[in-house]
Amino acid sequence: MEKLTLFSFFKFKLALPMLALFTLMHSLWSAALLAIINNKIAGAPLPILGGHDWQVFLFFIVTSFFFTYFFKRYLIKVTLTFGKDLMLRIINRIRLSDYESYLRLGEEKVRTAMEDISTLEEVPETFISLINAVVMIIVTIGYMFYLYPLGAFMIIGLVVVLCVIYVFRSSIIEKSMDEERDLDDSFMRNYNDFLHGFNKIKMSSKRSNSIFFDFIKKNREKAVKLMIKSERASLGNELTGEFSFNLIIGVILFVLPAFFGINQEVIGGFILAVLFLMGPIAILVGAIPNIIAFNVSISRINNLNEITTSKFNYENIKISSKNNLGGFEKLKIKDVTYEYLDEKEEEVTFVLQPVNIEIEKGEVIFIYGGNGSGKSTFINILSGLCIQKSGEIIFNDTVITNDNRSHYRDKLSCIFSNNYLFTENYDGFDLSASNEQLDELLKEMALEKVIRQNEEENKIFQHLSSGQKKRLALIYALMEDKDIFIFDEWAAEQDPEFRKYFYKNIIPALKNKGKTVIAITHDDAYYQFCDRLIKFNYGKMQEEVALGIPSF
Repeated sequence: MEKLTLFSFFKFKLALPMLALFTLMHSLWSAALLAIINNKIAGAPLPILGGHDWQVFLFFIVTSFFFTYFFKRYLIKVTLTFGKDLMLRIINRIRLSDYESYLRLGEEKVRTAMEDISTLEEVPETFISLINAVVMIIVTIGYMFYLYPLGAFMIIGLVVVLCVIYVFRSSIIEKSMDEERDLDDSFMRNYNDFLHGFNKIKMSSKRSNSIFFDFIKKNREKAVKLMIKSERASLGNELTGEFSFNLIIGVILFVLPAFFGINQEVIGGFILAVLFLMGPIAILVGAIPNIIAFNVSISRINNLNEITTSKFNYENIKISSKNNLGGFEKLKIKDVTYEYLDEKEEEVTFVLQPVNIEIEKGEVIFIYGGNGSGKSTFINILSGLCIQKSGEIIFNDTVITNDNRSHYRDKLSCIFSNNYLFTENYDGFDLSASNEQLDELLKEMALEKVIRQNEEENKIFQHLSSGQKKRLALIYALMEDKDIFIFDEWAAEQDPEFRKYFYKNIIPALKNKGKTVIAITHDDAYYQFCDRLIKFNYGKMQEEVALGIPSF
């Protein structure tokens, strides 16, 4: 994705030609309007087309109105299309990245990037207002030079001094706004914790007080201090711009006649010009905070783009490509290792030592071990979410690489410990009441009375307990009918009866269908229902022999 600038919006077809034509039209209109007003006040006809003042006025105002209308209509399309394309490019980049890259980036940066895009969608409208203002200023200054060059130089010099003061104060505002965005990232991270972990917050007054007072409140207080600082600087700029006109008018009324002896006609022309300038300069002044906000948003989106370009790993995912891995027969994990790094990616905090294992079709393997032993890391590598530091994963006789990793994952059905149910039916399952397989599975999982099917939208409303959500996730996994099932502590949130049913009925049924099941579990009472039992301890894998699943 190319680097963004304030002019990226105008790279669309016809945007620049229309912008140039719009600028030309507005220049002619501004010059004509100023000339008409000045000549009418002086009681003199126009230098060109004299005697046709009102026709000239009407022509320009009608032409300007219609061209501005059609140009801004086109601009609406450009703005919304640009925002949509930018948003989709960011989301698509994240979609194609590997899991670890996404985790390093963090959810909060993605959320604030979407807010930055919304901010940037206001760029074209602001830009057009600025062009109008700049054109009006240039035409008016030209008119002042026409009236009295020396006086025009003096007025312009005064305006330049005021602008320098304004720009200096604006740099303070931009710095404050950039710091505010950093605080917004932190706030969004705390806010996500607050929403996603609300039940845990309610279970500890210490935790509740900490997240509110030590993080959220402290963050917002810092943000407000920065906002007060930038708003006060903005107010100073606004008042400087507003009262500068009074100063300029004073110079025209008292300084120019006293030092240069100019006549009343020139003074009247200068006063008219300054009054004409008030509107455009007010627009210019009012747009500067927006431009600062745009620059901050552009900088942060470019930073996100830099991160996703230089630090992300990407996978080759082709929608139309055919999965050539074939039906599952065996899976070989050969000398696979992995390392976790700290947040700064400087020190290794965990090492998964070389893992070697062969898994055959129809096997049931249980994995257990203490916290931090490496079992979940192994599952993340086995599922293709994380990429091993060294070693190979061989599906049948094919080595899994970036080119085929997405096809490999398509052979697996995973239910992770932090299971999430989507609000929409992205898998395209038949979730209608007429689906006999779904009906049987709902009864088997004791969900037929607690779920509500939406026939029109082909989805299921999910107001369920955590255990019921896991059972619904299992239904979806069974409907996928893939070769390998991976369960990470699936039974941990089930009641004793359904836990027993899972080990004694569901797993043997999958094995009888030739499916391979790999499950992390600490339910040692049911270890007899696996073919192999594997223990992880401090990053090392230890294999133990199990009795095998008894027949019933």
